[in-house]
Formats: sequence, structure tokens, C-alpha cells
Amino acid sequence: MKKKYIYLLLSAFVACNIACSSSDDDEEVVPPPPTPEQGEGEKPEPPTPPVEDGDDIPAYDYDIVQWNGEKADDAANDKPSYDVDLYYEANAFSNIVEVIYDGNKATVTSTSSKIKYNVTDAYVTIDLLTNLVKNTEIIVSGKSDDGGLKIYGKNKYKLTMNGVELSSRRGPAINNQNKKALFVHLNEGTTNILKDSTIYVDDAHYVETTAAEEDRKGCFFSEGNMVFSGTGVLQVAARYRHGIATDSWLYTRPGVTIAITEAAKNGIHVKGDIDDNMGVKIAGGLIHTCIASPAGKAIKTDHSVEISGGKLVLCTTGDAIYDAETNDLSSAAGINSDGAVTISGGNVTIKSKGAAGKGINVTTDLTISGGEVFVATTGNRYEYSTELTSSPKAVKTDGNITFSGGKLTIAATGKSDGAEGLECKKTLSISGGDINVYAYDDAISATEQLTISNGTVYTYSSANDGIDVNGILTIDGGTVTAIGGQVPEGGIDVDVNGKFLINGGTVVALGGMMEQQPDAAGKQSSVIVNNLKINKGDKLIAKDASGKEIIALASPRTFSESSICMSATGIATVEKAE
Repeated sequence: MKKKYIYLLLSAFVACNIACSSSDDDEEVVPPPPTPEQGEGEKPEPPTPPVEDGDDIPAYDYDIVQWNGEKADDAANDKPSYDVDLYYEANAFSNIVEVIYDGNKATVTSTSSKIKYNVTDAYVTIDLLTNLVKNTEIIVSGKSDDGGLKIYGKNKYKLTMNGVELSSRRGPAINNQNKKALFVHLNEGTTNILKDSTIYVDDAHYVETTAAEEDRKGCFFSEGNMVFSGTGVLQVAARYRHGIATDSWLYTRPGVTIAITEAAKNGIHVKGDIDDNMGVKIAGGLIHTCIASPAGKAIKTDHSVEISGGKLVLCTTGDAIYDAETNDLSSAAGINSDGAVTISGGNVTIKSKGAAGKGINVTTDLTISGGEVFVATTGNRYEYSTELTSSPKAVKTDGNITFSGGKLTIAATGKSDGAEGLECKKTLSISGGDINVYAYDDAISATEQLTISNGTVYTYSSANDGIDVNGILTIDGGTVTAIGGQVPEGGIDVDVNGKFLINGGTVVALGGMMEQQPDAAGKQSSVIVNNLKINKGDKLIAKDASGKEIIALASPRTFSESSICMSATGIATVEKAE
């Protein structure tokens, strides 16, 4: 019979070979997620621990990444359909307006006499309200360091950006006051650049149709929903407020490249639409948002976020601030959503550097079923007063978390209380995929319930618990490795008033102590060894009744006193190899 091993060795969270600079045998290193089962005679050599300067922080790339000109590479995935709400191709645009900027002036031409427009220097207003003009395409090109574009209307239209560079000194570079759909098409081979000023002035003196009260929330603002298409580039620098802002919803198609290089507040700010049940929907493209603003969000929506493809690089460096409107603290975040966040595909990288920064911050539920997600926070705790404090969280939800596929890698490296990796205020369910979490505080924290039925879960806490559950922890399957800190912290910590059931799977929990042991009602046996001194690298072995090795763990750190729990089918003993 083929002998199998499950090795829980030292590769840590990423496939890289970075030499350990430590000369101290007792220095801590971050161990790896479990490797696949190995056949007899295939015991792998432990790879070099990926540590930085001998510390137990995994050697990921934590640098804030500025946009370097990278473009989306998924245009082949863009398949136009007959959906008139998402594809401009399904609509007819017979009225053409062309706007060409040239320094301090602009030229406008139109194929329809029904379309009105006003030009003052290089500030252009296009009025599509007269006779309710339909089927309009506006094509913009050229450059102005003191110009802008405003559009009024009551019907959807297409805005084709054909190599335009606008720097407004009066307000948004583009201000869409039309509440219907806006199709923004970035022509192939073009780079389109929008900038605004730090102060918005009253623009009534250069536009005839300016309403008494108009929203001007960002460099590219739209009252209606925004659908981005094309293979060109849109680059936005927002000095006043948000980069791209809409009072409806936002959708990106594959091939689109959007780079928010600067924002005074949020990079992409979306109110969302209750009737359409949409907030932010990323079907593809490259979204690169790198902002350095107090409590700034790379993506902020009042509704929901859906990511099914593309590549997102979201970086924030601002500290938390006190918000006088809410009488509470507000933190920076890569994704901040008052609605649900759903990730089913794509590649998402989020880095937050400021005090109390959040990677993904969700008011309701988070669902991940595919794609690759990397989230890192490096900031420490923020204290406004003794009563008002905020801690960094890589992933935080006030609702439920459902993880069924894909890969989620998390690092919360700030050395302060509350620097947690994955925090769920309700129920966390894991039924597949690969989760790797490093944190200074709790790596995984679930307030009500944590259920693991399949997949690979690896957690490592530098100073607290690998897994902390206040209510019910049930493990029915999968491979779970939880490494905690020194006494009194543990690999797995379940509240004494909660319940801890192991019904299946392979489970290893190692830490300073284990206050709550698995419930006897669990369907799978567990073996616990307490008060064991372990040096870094010591091998802990679980065997069945015949003495066959079924689990092996090389300890990633030294414990002067430890508690280890192992559970697997047929387990009988756990011992330290001599």
C-alpha cells in the first residue's frame, strides 16, 4: 500500500527563495501552508524560510506600487452582447459631436442642429436637453491646461475619448450632469489624462445652463451610471476630492485601463443604484488606484462590489482620521463597501500602509469563490483619544464571509493590538480553495461561528491566536494548520462558552496553550499534548495505532511551553521526534 505523508513544513506564504539572515536558532520564522500529500520516499527538503531580517514577517512585497504604464491584457475576453445597458455596440449613435481642445481654446462641431453647445475659452458645455436629443456620440481629443467639458441631457450617450488631456482650473475635468447611462469608450492606442484643481470655483460665468445646485464630486463626475470600454488608457489625478465619481453605478469591461494616480479623498467613489441593484462591477480590465490621502479609499461604494475578472492594484497610504459628521473614526481602505463584496475571478492586490488601514472593509457580507486575492496592511493602531481608537485589519466584515474557491493571502504586519488578518463579525464558512493568513494579532477571528468543510487553511499569529472563535468552531474536512503565539495564546482558541467540534479533515494547532479542547461529540479523534518544550525545527509526529506516521510538523518557532492538538483519521499518538 502506498504510504502517504502530510507535511506542514516551512515554505510560508509565497513561492520565493529568500535567504534567512538569522544566526539565532531561536528566532521565529513563518511556516508554510501545508504541501500536498507526498508519496513514499518523496519527503521534500524544507525550503529556505522567507523571512525579513530574522523577523517572523513573511517576505511579501509590501511596497506601495505606483502605476508604471501597465495596460490591461484581457481585451480578448471582451465579448459584446445585445445588452443595451452594458454595451454601446447594442445602441445606435447617429448624432456626432466632436470637441477638439487646443491650448486655451476648443472647437466644437455637430452633425445635428438640435444639439446646443457653449464654448468659453477651452471650457465646453454640450446641451442635449433641447428636443430631448437621442443617439449622441461625443468625441473628445486634444489638449488644454485650462479647460473642461460639461454635458447635460436626459438620454444615454457615448463619450469617446480619443487622446484627450484636460486640466481644469475651475472644477471637474469632465462633468456629466445626465442621469442616464454614460458609455465611456477609450479608443485603441490612446492615453487620456484628466486633472482638476485643488479648489472648485463657481462656474456660472462660463456656462449658460448651470443649475443652482450641482454635484461636482470629482475629477471625472457623472450623475448617471458609467460603463467603461475600449483598449485605451484613462489616467486621473484628482486634487479636489475623488478621482472618478458617480451617483449611480460603475462597470468596466475587459481591455480597459484606468489609473488613478492621485486623489484628495477616494480613487473611485460610487453611490450605487438600488433599482438596478448595482454598485461597482469589474468584469475585466486593469484598475490601478494608488492614493495618499487621510482615510482615503481606493474603491468606495454605498452599494456593492462585484469582481469577476481583470486585475486590480489598490494602494492607500493615509492614516485614519476623526470624522466630525459621524463622530467616529474613518480609516483608509483598498475596498470599502456598505453592500456585499463578491469576488469570483480576477487578480486583486491591496496594500494599505497608514495607521489603522484596512484592506477590504465590508459592512455586510463577503463572498469569494475564485480568483487570487492578496491583502496586506502594515500600519499600526490609531488613537484619536482613549475612547476612540481604530486597529488595522487586512479583511474585515460586519456580516458573513463565505469562501468556496480561489486563493486568499493575507498579511497584517503592524505590531499593535488589533492588527488582525481576517475578522468576521458573524459566520465564516470555508468549503474550498486556499487561505493563508499571517497577523500580529489573531490571524482568523470569527465572532459567531466558523465552519470548515474543505480546502486548505493556514494561519500564523505572531502574538495571539492562529484561529479565534467566540461561538462555534466546526471542522468537517479540509486541511487546517493554526499556529499561535506564546502562553497564554494558542493555535486554536474557542471561547469556553462556545463549542469546538472536529468531525473530519486534518487539523494541526500549535501554540502556547489550548484553553478549549475539541468536544467529545466530534466524530473524529484528536490527540492533545500539553506542557511540551519545543525548539524551532523540532519535528512533531502523529501516528496511528500501528505506529505509522500520518502527520508531521516542523515547529516554526521555539516554545518554552506549548500545547499541540492533532486530528486525523486513525490518529492514536503525538510525539516529538528525538
